[in-house]
Order: sequence, then structure tokens, then C-alpha cells
Amino acid sequence: MLFLCNKEHVFLIKRSELMPTYAGQMAFVGGHKKEIELNAWEVVQREYEEETSFSRNSIAFLGYLPVVLTARFQPIIPVMAELKISTAQFLHEAKSNGEWDEILAYPWQELTQEGNWEFAWRNGYEKSPVMFHTIRSGFYFPLEANQKTHLLWGATASMIWEFLRLYFKA
Repeated sequence: MLFLCNKEHVFLIKRSELMPTYAGQMAFVGGHKKEIELNAWEVVQREYEEETSFSRNSIAFLGYLPVVLTARFQPIIPVMAELKISTAQFLHEAKSNGEWDEILAYPWQELTQEGNWEFAWRNGYEKSPVMFHTIRSGFYFPLEANQKTHLLWGATASMIWEFLRLYFKA
């Protein structure tokens, strides 16, 4: 998954309601590795181009985060990258390949406020927390499209929470 950000925002997609998996959920751009790809950075660069229509030259590699397991025990390798173009240009010119209905820029300032996060316990093979963050209307960009509230949860929320925990050494 491409954990795409800049100094002000984290960039998320709302997956299309027509997708066979994770329909309507907030997520990062990303997908599955092809046989010819050598590493996760190659995968996310290709997925970024396919899912946004932007060139891979508009992102810069920042590093990897610890692997996250989905509820179905699928491993996800979060790859952090910085968006090298403006937020406005990205939001205005990004074109969906059909995998997402909305793309948004969510301020770091909202994500770093611990009071904006909630969690519940998931009981599976082992008890583990599930993180939740409400993305409220009026708090994300593009402003003209942010009339809805979204729920950030699951693997995407876990990746963001883990990054914040590592960054702030919580």
C-alpha cells in the first residue's frame, strides 16, 4: 500500500462501491505484486500510476513501515512516499481507474490528535485492537466535495496509527 503524504496531508481514496473487496472503505492506493516486480516500492509506483493517472515521478520514496495483517491475515507492506506536486494539483487532476470514487487530502493535524481516535477489541485467533478515526465533513480536501463523513478503520487506520506511534515514540 502507498502511504502517500506531504507535510500537511495524508492522501486517501474511498474505494468504489462496485469493488469486489473492501467496497466503500477508506484506503491507500495499492494492490498486488506482479511476478516481474522485485519489491513493494515497484508495486506501489505501478499502482499509483494505474489508479491516479500520475507519473511515478510525482512521488518520492520515504521508506517502509512494519507489515500489517488484515483481518483475513493478508500481509500488507506499507510504503511511505511524499507527494512532490501540490495538493491542489493532485486532487484536481487525479483520475480514477474505477477502483475509487473519491480521493481526499486529510490533514495530519486531525490524525495526530489522540482524542480523534477510538478503538474496539477484535476477538479472533488472538485479541487485538481495531483502530477507528472519523473523517468529519469540513475537515478534508477538496472542500467542494467534503460533505460526507467517512470512517477510517482496519488496515489503513492501523498503518497510520503505527506510523504515529513510531514517529512520536508513543
